Amino acid sequence: MLTERGREALMTSDILRTTNYPDGGEAVLEAFRNIGIDYIISSPGSEWPSLWEALARQKRNETDGPIYLDCGHEILAVTMAAAYTQITGRIQVVVLHAGAGLLQGAMAINACRAMEIPMLIMSGEALGFGETSFDPGSQWYRNLSVVGGNQRLAEPITKWAQQVPNSATLYQSVVRAAELAQRQPKGPTYLCVSMETLLEDWKNPPHRTAVAASPKVQPLEADIESVAKLIVEAKSPIIYVENLGAHNEAFEALQELAIGAGIPVVEGQGAFFGNFPKSNPLYAGQDVRPFLDEIDLCLLVECRAPWYPPSNTPKGATVVSVAENSLKNHMVYQTMYADRYLEGDVASILKLLSQSVQRAGLQTRAKEQRTRLWADRHRSNLEVLAAAEAEAEQSEIISVPALAKAMRECLPQESAYVDETIMHSNALRAHLNWRDPQTFFRAPSGLGQGVGYALGVKLALRERFVVFLVGDGTFMYNPIIPALAFAEEHKLPVLVIVLNNSKYSAMQYFHDRFYPSGVSMMDQSYFGVNITGSKYEEAANLVDGYSKRVLVTSELRDALLEAKRYVLGGKCAVLNIEMPELGSAQTLR
Repeated sequence: MLTERGREALMTSDILRTTNYPDGGEAVLEAFRNIGIDYIISSPGSEWPSLWEALARQKRNETDGPIYLDCGHEILAVTMAAAYTQITGRIQVVVLHAGAGLLQGAMAINACRAMEIPMLIMSGEALGFGETSFDPGSQWYRNLSVVGGNQRLAEPITKWAQQVPNSATLYQSVVRAAELAQRQPKGPTYLCVSMETLLEDWKNPPHRTAVAASPKVQPLEADIESVAKLIVEAKSPIIYVENLGAHNEAFEALQELAIGAGIPVVEGQGAFFGNFPKSNPLYAGQDVRPFLDEIDLCLLVECRAPWYPPSNTPKGATVVSVAENSLKNHMVYQTMYADRYLEGDVASILKLLSQSVQRAGLQTRAKEQRTRLWADRHRSNLEVLAAAEAEAEQSEIISVPALAKAMRECLPQESAYVDETIMHSNALRAHLNWRDPQTFFRAPSGLGQGVGYALGVKLALRERFVVFLVGDGTFMYNPIIPALAFAEEHKLPVLVIVLNNSKYSAMQYFHDRFYPSGVSMMDQSYFGVNITGSKYEEAANLVDGYSKRVLVTSELRDALLEAKRYVLGGKCAVLNIEMPELGSAQTLR
């Protein structure tokens, strides 16, 4: 309920409210400042005037604080915040509208839970429905309110969801929600705040300081030493890494361990990042299956689902899981067959393992033999990829090897690639190169999130040239129009490349697999497969960007160079690349 002071302030001048009336909006913004939020990313609704007023006071008073970003779609807001947090390591806030906005963003919020990305989600409600002196608008009575509160909608897709009852507990509730999001297992938390609470007087609490960072933990020294002993004694060890993250510290620590012990590194099919430099001779590709029979020790580094089927394990090998949180409570079924666990800050664990291995006296000859063996395999793999690219270049039918080679030669060397393809994904991973942890990103699971994730990468890495690679079917799942409008407004230009095979190839693949002698396959009569006629490139015209349909391989370079010119000049570009022979069953595993 509004106090008498609140009602008077609502009717008095802007000046009085700006300078003398801290309310729930100020409590929320002050909490954001002390948490260390960089951006409030919002697809907003009518419950947030109190926050906007606090932001206006922040601007007038030139107070340091988070930047507010409006965007036209909830999935954009959540995925931008997700990418930004994964790169910077800093939690961000997403502000949505009531239960409706929460539901619209639910897929992306659930993906953040699965990827263990800390995030604070907030939306509002109204409680009085016009029966008090405060009138929130009849839409809250008719349409927007949720039985039991918005938190009921958030509970299945967040780590923790709660309603804030009044302004007295609002500041600390926001702080606590952010702290909970950053504790293991990390993930999004949610707060529902009523408009009445946001408009209540707020008495500044006496102790308001920067919120302490989450502590880093590491295993006991004896546990580190026991795993180091396994490494020293292993004849054929391997490192299997999936999601080390976009941070240089862990990326470099993994290299130190692999090089120091002569251990090859395989990246998992479910990797959301480039975890190990492809130029390193110990890089062993992205498929562990050919090596299962020779492994005697497997270090799973942030690898939640290493084997498929889950029982297809390296027989007789010792398996060690190294992760912040090995066992994922969001997964319906998970088994790694791990014999040991090292849990905590992964960069610290990898460094401690390297030091312990060196102290334990790894045999130089064994290390050098392994390194030579894997260097030969690495060289052979590079030759196969180069031969595929050379052959593809000679054909006018565009393929992934030809596209990857053209991108490598035409686009900036330090480009960041965000992949949201399905049938082309394995080939792209094979042919794209990365030397650091901020070159390759896989969009979160749940199609339609890639363009927002790409904008989040650009927001965090403004100096990087960002490329969003997407299939034609997935392109239509993405909120492209609000994304391009946001990119134009906030000077976040990206290059969108649509790999267009005119079908939902994954649907055809599984149909043919389940019904190999079926009528659809015999008659080539498919439902839910074919896509025809869309001129995806013309989306760029909405923001005066560069648009081009590319039909043959010989047109690739000129199109990429012109797209680069536009993007470096601050405009988005969309290339529609026709790839008619791609999307076969062989590209999906």
